[in-house]
Amino acid sequence: MRQSKQSRILLMVILYGTMFLFGFLENIKGVSYPLIKNEFTVSYETQGKMISVLSFSYTLFVVVSGFILGRYGVKKVYLFGLLCALGGVFSIYFMPGFWTAALSLLLLFAGFGVFEIGVNGVATQIFTEKGALMMSLLHFMYGLGAIISPKAAGILADPAGAALGWRQMYLLTVPLVLLILVPAIFTRFPAAKDAAQSNAPDAAKGSVPNTGNVPRFGFTAALRTSAVWAFGITLGLMMGIEMASSNWGGLYFQDVYGMNPATSGANFVSAFFLLFTLSRLVSGFIIERAGYMRSLVGAAAIAAAIFIAGFALGARGIYVLPAAGFFIAVWWPTFMAFAMGRFGERAPVMCSAVIAIGGLLNAGMQLAMGYINRYAGAAWGYRSCLGFSLILLCVLPGVNKLRIQKETGAPPQKR
Repeated sequence: MRQSKQSRILLMVILYGTMFLFGFLENIKGVSYPLIKNEFTVSYETQGKMISVLSFSYTLFVVVSGFILGRYGVKKVYLFGLLCALGGVFSIYFMPGFWTAALSLLLLFAGFGVFEIGVNGVATQIFTEKGALMMSLLHFMYGLGAIISPKAAGILADPAGAALGWRQMYLLTVPLVLLILVPAIFTRFPAAKDAAQSNAPDAAKGSVPNTGNVPRFGFTAALRTSAVWAFGITLGLMMGIEMASSNWGGLYFQDVYGMNPATSGANFVSAFFLLFTLSRLVSGFIIERAGYMRSLVGAAAIAAAIFIAGFALGARGIYVLPAAGFFIAVWWPTFMAFAMGRFGERAPVMCSAVIAIGGLLNAGMQLAMGYINRYAGAAWGYRSCLGFSLILLCVLPGVNKLRIQKETGAPPQKR
């Protein structure tokens, strides 16, 4: 039974709304993390442990959702993600301590991991026409939420304005979650059998849906493939650098230069994601003409140059460092498109393993930045992004030369 036009339109509204919600909820942290650290007076090491655990929760639920999607269907997975997000933003208001608050955030990040699979599973089935355009608009909604979120949180936390705490920031998002959850409950989602027939990747976010046309090649077998680890480590470097701006950028300007995280810190994160989102909308045309690997190397080199200039300028670097967001935005979708071509018909399962490995490395990198801040000084956690960018620049040519077909049986494709 095919979906009615009305049901399809409502499903698209829910999909775009979910991506806006994803971006909005995830990037409150640009303001809330410094405030949480200040309230509980925890060390950088402890802050790094929390961020690492949250990143691990996200990655774990990406993997878990991929396994359970085929069994329970996309609607149940989708609703599960929304319920996790609702439980996280509601319960955090009542949490009295640092690690109990982290437990609520862990539930929220579990929802993000489920969104990664659920949103992708729906999008690949309903974007049957003008898929590239629709996916670009979908990721724009994530970026729009990421731009608005830290500014809205900063206004609420500004002592000159509403002066609400970080608990209230999250609690006030409950109506936003319900605005997506309630119609999702009563909307007909594509049948599970349809999911098995779709093999289109979500280039914007890097997730890979199920496909009925892929030879039997399990997740465990993928993890035994050395190329998967090479791709996963490379993706992890990209993820770690991208996440560092929202996780550590606000703390860097607060603790090193005495800036207010509710104003200057929020402006920094918003500017970063504004350029990040604009890049996702306009850079694709250039990337398709220039080639994937050439674009990745060029974007990594320019991002490293921006980090050098931004950190050299000290406090004035707050006006330069957001520009890195434009080039960092190129990394994930371009690298995943490159991986899809290189892994060929086994790309869905191989890329799922790549994402899991990359997520784990990202979690480790966030923890490492916490230790760096503690033992090397508050200036050096975020500054380590420069070193990671240079490592990425060295790793990319090696990944490009991998002879993947020997391990996977997939014919190689180059872009």
